Amino acid sequence: MATWFPAVLLVLHVTAASSEEPILEFSTDTPINNVAQDPQTGRVYLGAVNAIYQLNSSLYLEAKAETGPKKDARGCTPPVSTCQDLKDTNNTNKLLLVHSANGSLIVCGSLYRGICSLLNLTNVKEQIYYSDSKGERTYAASTEEHVSVVGVMATLEIDNKPFNVFLVGKGYGSMDSSKLISTRIVQNYRDWVVFESIIEASTVQAVPFVPKYLHDFRFAFKNDNFVYFLFSRTLGGTDNKNFTFVSRLCEKDNHYYSYTELQLSCGPKNRYNKVQAAYLTEPGKVLAKAMSDSGEYGNVREWEKVLFVVASSEEGATESALCMYPLKNINQKLLAIVTACYMDNGKIDDRLVVESPYTSSKDEPCVKHG
Repeated sequence: MATWFPAVLLVLHVTAASSEEPILEFSTDTPINNVAQDPQTGRVYLGAVNAIYQLNSSLYLEAKAETGPKKDARGCTPPVSTCQDLKDTNNTNKLLLVHSANGSLIVCGSLYRGICSLLNLTNVKEQIYYSDSKGERTYAASTEEHVSVVGVMATLEIDNKPFNVFLVGKGYGSMDSSKLISTRIVQNYRDWVVFESIIEASTVQAVPFVPKYLHDFRFAFKNDNFVYFLFSRTLGGTDNKNFTFVSRLCEKDNHYYSYTELQLSCGPKNRYNKVQAAYLTEPGKVLAKAMSDSGEYGNVREWEKVLFVVASSEEGATESALCMYPLKNINQKLLAIVTACYMDNGKIDDRLVVESPYTSSKDEPCVKHG
């Protein structure tokens, strides 16, 4: 469902408690693609080209895992021993997630059709799990540099027990699957294998619409039993203009029935229409008061979550802006969309506000489930 609603340079540093102490910093030999932190230990993990770095909370190096370059070939279906025309290929880190429950770091790279591995959180040089022989069902990331990949840990309920998974959102590369969002497991279970996609849902399996909408995922997060994805996409027209969307589904929704999209507007006439980066946090006392006093956000409390979005303009190549969206406002709009589907066939005040972009039929925008 969808409706409307009004390039990165990474620097790592820790500001010391005393102004007399130096600022701690760490630099890598190759570009950094992703950063993750273990909230329990404070350790920082860097996913870089051809390497994974493990730092302590003061940014001192504890361990380093070499991930490339390795022999690979475009379109090669691993294991590579069966492939031809192999050459040394860089491994760009596509996804880095801390899985505290079993002490592992989920690492997905660009080699071997985007497969993943599990590394030890306390020593990334130790590989807990890796397999390149499980086939297409385990290709979680992308081999193509321009395709961004985001992910978030979550918990499903399977066989009446909590089951750890991670959700992946990614755009479309010519060698990739058509799933916009997939749910991946981190342990063998039933007939499933580690990293397999375990939910088949037409809602986010957008054949042949993926190349049409050009999704570019930038951020994923979890809050209050919901999982959110932030991305830009076109509206499927001929001009290929991008628009920023936030999508949401219930964390324990095993069928993606609750998946809903909401278009976000940034700047006058949505001038800053393409999300580049985002972060969810509390605004603090001063900013919350300023947001409340502006009259644009309603009453914002200092402890309430706000989504901060950096977006660029396609009208001016060097223009960008920071826009703020209280999460409760986003949820209110999403609730209005869902309610409109169940109560008035997708209409609010007799105006159709809901569409179903990833299906061929436009006659029935609302598919109802129990």
